[in-house]
Amino acid sequence: MSIEACIAHAINSDLDILEALPEIQDLPIEQLEQYVEQYVFQLQECLQSSILEQGSRFIASKDAAGLCATCLEHGVGLPPQMLLKMCRTIIQLSTVDAQFVLENPEGTSLYYMKMAI
Repeated sequence: MSIEACIAHAINSDLDILEALPEIQDLPIEQLEQYVEQYVFQLQECLQSSILEQGSRFIASKDAAGLCATCLEHGVGLPPQMLLKMCRTIIQLSTVDAQFVLENPEGTSLYYMKMAI
């Protein structure tokens, strides 16, 4: 998978938005969606630039802690435990080769996957 796809997957599966942004509990409901979308977009950009600039060696060596420390140094503002979990997901998914095949009438997507174990 591409780094961009790995990051998107990690955000989707490992980001706890209430832990990362406790202030959203006080936002008016009409501002909530835009606020969270902007945060996720900025988080994805920050993770991507951190990984592309300094993190490729940690992905190659499968060092989630090193990748996490690099992201923290580059200003990724997440709790370390959450970020470490995301880095583990990114590293794990970076070895997966997945290709979209089709979507059935029920809306379920079918992918071809090749994994290195």
